[in-house]
Amino acid sequence: MQISENQPFVPVILGGDIGAYSLAREFHEQYDVHSVVVPSVMTGITEHSRILLPRPFAQQDDPGAFAAFVSELGREFGGANGTKRPLLLLGAADQHIRFIATHADELSEWFTIPYVGNAELDRATEKDAFYQLCRDLGVSYPATVVHDCAGGSVDAPALEAELAAEGVPFPAIVKPSDGVAWGALEFQGKKKVHTVASLAELTELVAKASAAGYTGTLVVQDLIPGDDSGMHLATFFSDKAGRVRFVSCGRVIVEEHAPGALGNSAAIVAQPNDVAVAEGTRLLEELGWTGFSMFDMKLDPRDGAYKFFELNPRLGRNHFYVTAAGHNVTRFYVEEYLRGGLAGGNDLQVASERHLYNILPLRLLRRYVPGDMKSGVEELISSKRYSHPLYYKKETNPRRWLYILLSTVNHYRKFKRHHPAA
Repeated sequence: MQISENQPFVPVILGGDIGAYSLAREFHEQYDVHSVVVPSVMTGITEHSRILLPRPFAQQDDPGAFAAFVSELGREFGGANGTKRPLLLLGAADQHIRFIATHADELSEWFTIPYVGNAELDRATEKDAFYQLCRDLGVSYPATVVHDCAGGSVDAPALEAELAAEGVPFPAIVKPSDGVAWGALEFQGKKKVHTVASLAELTELVAKASAAGYTGTLVVQDLIPGDDSGMHLATFFSDKAGRVRFVSCGRVIVEEHAPGALGNSAAIVAQPNDVAVAEGTRLLEELGWTGFSMFDMKLDPRDGAYKFFELNPRLGRNHFYVTAAGHNVTRFYVEEYLRGGLAGGNDLQVASERHLYNILPLRLLRRYVPGDMKSGVEELISSKRYSHPLYYKKETNPRRWLYILLSTVNHYRKFKRHHPAA
């Protein structure tokens, strides 16, 4: 598949996961355009597709080489801004957004870039800075201690005293402030998010991370009780003036628990959430944020408050729940960044339609639906208001559909091995 010279604009999407494919599908559905997708390796998600042109590049951890490769894509598909057709440069993961921000000066010769710069990224995405912002604005978040790993050693008694003073008991959650640096680490037992049962486990984890070269901070947090269905998310779009223009919220039914995918949503019900809209809007407008963002939060059964975990500086991996519920996310990119701005003045649009996003076999999903959601989920299934981002009827290659079938069924094995009992 090649990109037609008559195509009015070209999305160039860095990444190759289900979120990257979702973006390519959404552009195809909304505008009948093909996207260039840049995975580090080819997988079944990007192979044998009729709607995207894959251009794999393995050295994405080499910023200079990656910038040269992406610039060459700009020359090939667009030319300098204003002389040919526009190109949108998008990223599917945090490291892509940081890469784009760092190399924005050179890449903007070829691409329209719908992301904030490094300074804004630091304030919003480094977790200790984010929690300070929450404190300043009175937004709820889990009790937290931030431990600096730069020194390499741990003063265990001092750390224990600090945890007690901040109200962080064991077991506790541990996650990195710098997710990009953490992703580049290698050490035995590493996960995206750790649960530690004792001070000894915490100090061991800090020692392993430090020995592997991590010099950032680790966030140690109160473990909010409850299963996956206590998790909620909210996807926002802010215009170039920093005004929040659109929000879509969802409640997670079940997450993946395999070490490399821990915390990734497997099923989400799109539904309104007034608290998330109000609190997220306050945070974003204080930041002067532009473009898409996504918040993770959990409903704490102890006090009934939504505790905000983090701001993702992009569309989430499972953002297709927004499009499936009737609001194709690519429209916001194109109208705001390529066609002069969103219509509607300063109006805020809040999504209200309920829809089920799901990547699991329905039989497996039903094992994990919480009691208070069972009737609502069954109603969505019976009325065909559910969607899988890879199930796109414009894809006609049988080899692709075989991959999708096998990967969907493979969730039985993964859940049996890694997931807590239903």
